[in-house]
Amino acid sequence: MYFLNGDRIYIKPEHGCGTLEEQIESCLLKLLEINSGKQIFKLNYFVDTTSQSDYLELQEKVTKRVSELFPDKIIQTFIAQPPLTCKIVVEAFYYDPSVWEKKPVGNGDCAAVFKNGEEQILIGNVQSKSGASCKTDSELAFADLNSIFSESGFEIRHIIRQWNYLENILGFDGEEQRYQEFNNVRSEVYSTSFNGTGYPAATGIGMNRGGVIIEFVAVKGRGFVSEAVDNPEQISAHNYSEKVLIGDECILKTTPKFERARYFAYKDMKQIFISGTASIRGENTIGVDDPALQTEVTIENIKNLYSEEVLKKLSDENLKPKYGHARVYVKNRKDFSVIRKTFKAHFANLPVVYIIADICRKDLLVEIEGKVVLE
Repeated sequence: MYFLNGDRIYIKPEHGCGTLEEQIESCLLKLLEINSGKQIFKLNYFVDTTSQSDYLELQEKVTKRVSELFPDKIIQTFIAQPPLTCKIVVEAFYYDPSVWEKKPVGNGDCAAVFKNGEEQILIGNVQSKSGASCKTDSELAFADLNSIFSESGFEIRHIIRQWNYLENILGFDGEEQRYQEFNNVRSEVYSTSFNGTGYPAATGIGMNRGGVIIEFVAVKGRGFVSEAVDNPEQISAHNYSEKVLIGDECILKTTPKFERARYFAYKDMKQIFISGTASIRGENTIGVDDPALQTEVTIENIKNLYSEEVLKKLSDENLKPKYGHARVYVKNRKDFSVIRKTFKAHFANLPVVYIIADICRKDLLVEIEGKVVLE
C-alpha cells in the first residue's frame, strides 16, 4: 500500500491458461517473480465459482498453495465477483519491511498491525458465511472485527477505509432487505464512535456467494491526519432520506454510514480514499438505463472529491492529484464495452480492474472506487 511505502498491483493470468486452477497458479507464480525488495502482505482474489461448496474448496486449496510459495503469513480475501476479462484477478498489496514492522494478529490469516515508531496501521478482513440471514452474518462479522481490534489495541473510531461485500446484496431474507440489514447492524456497531470525525470511506457492493466480508484499514498515532471529504453535488449517504433506502417492508431502516471520500496523510505521503461512487446527484439516481451517462456522472462525482477547491481546504500546499488505481464494478456484462470506453476516455491507461457485481440500488449500472495520490 502507498502509505506503507509499498504498492498495490493487479495480476492477471498468462494467456492460454484454460482452467481456473491453471489461471490461479499462473497469477501466483507471477507474484513470485516480481516480489523483490518489498513484501506482499495481502492478496485479494476476484473470482467466481459455480457453488458455495466449490467456493469453500477454492479457499482451502489456494490458501494452502500460498503457504507453500510464500514463507510469511499473508492475509487473503476471496471475493466472489467474476472479472470481465479472465477467470481471476489477484490484487496484491506490498509494504516496505525496512520502514514498517509487521506484527500478525492472531494466526496472521486475517489481520496484521504495521508499526513505525508510535504510528500503527491495522489492516485485515473478517468473513461470516453461516448461510443464515445477512443480519446474522453481519453481526458475526462485526463481532470478529471487534475481537481483532480489541486484541490489537484499536477502536472502531480508528477505521478510515472499509469494504463491505454482501452476498445477494439486493435480495431479501423474508421481508428484510439484505443491504438494509447490513446497514442496520453497522449503524448499531458504529453507534457514536465517529461523532466529530466523520465516518470511514467505504464501498458496499454485492458478491455471488460468501456471506459477508468486511475489509478494513484503521490507523492510530499522532503522525496521521485523516479528514472526511464531501461532494457538494451529493447528499452524504448517512444523511439520506428514507425514500431512497431500499426495502419498504423493513421495520428498521438506518442510513449507510460512510463518507464519499477520506483524506489521509502521513509524513510526505498524502492521498484520498475514494469510496464506492455511483451516478447519484443529491440522493437520486441519474441516467436510469443509460450506462454511458451513469459512468460519466460517476466520474464527475469522483473528480469533485479531489477538485482544486477541495484540495485547498485540505492543505496549504500546492497539491497535484494523480489518480492511482480504480476498481470498476459493472452490473451487467452487456454494458462492459461502453463503460470501459467512457472510463478510458477520462483516465486512459490507469491501472484498473473491471468486475461483475451487483450494486446497492436496482437502477445503478456501475460503481467506481479508487485512490488519488497527492504530490
